[in-house]
Amino acid sequence: MLGSFRAAALAAAALCSTAVSAQNDDGRVDDTFDRTPRSCIIASRIDRTEVIDDNTIIFHMRSRGEAYVNYLPQRCPNLGREQRFSYQRRTSQLCDDTTITVIELSGFGPGFTCRLGQFHPVTVAEVEEIRRVADRAGRRDTVDVEEVELPDEAEGGGEQGNGEQE
Repeated sequence: MLGSFRAAALAAAALCSTAVSAQNDDGRVDDTFDRTPRSCIIASRIDRTEVIDDNTIIFHMRSRGEAYVNYLPQRCPNLGREQRFSYQRRTSQLCDDTTITVIELSGFGPGFTCRLGQFHPVTVAEVEEIRRVADRAGRRDTVDVEEVELPDEAEGGGEQGNGEQE
């Protein structure tokens, strides 16, 4: 359930941010930012990847500030925990029909194999927002405990809790 919450939160953050015009590093609005999702990206242009969770990977490109977020069509178990994957290409491109395999540190053999989705162009600011949303979602795994003061029985208007009505 947490995975689906994260996916929904990340998708909401991405959708909200697409309504905002992209900004350059100097803060000027860039109306020419092309938000058209791509089916493929050129593999040799990938600088590094950043796994956000079991559903989301950011592909950072060699061009300064260029990045694509890839929302996997299905949850890829252990991807978020392991933070690494491998892929085999048939062409010079990485496409939305390419499968990735989670590299498991422990266990026997390769991990789960999952298919990539489309590559959505994102700005540096949007990458930061995706990280913030994911961090907030991750903190929902913890339990916050705080002390509360119970009301006195005398102030509560008599006995409660026996289930009987008068």
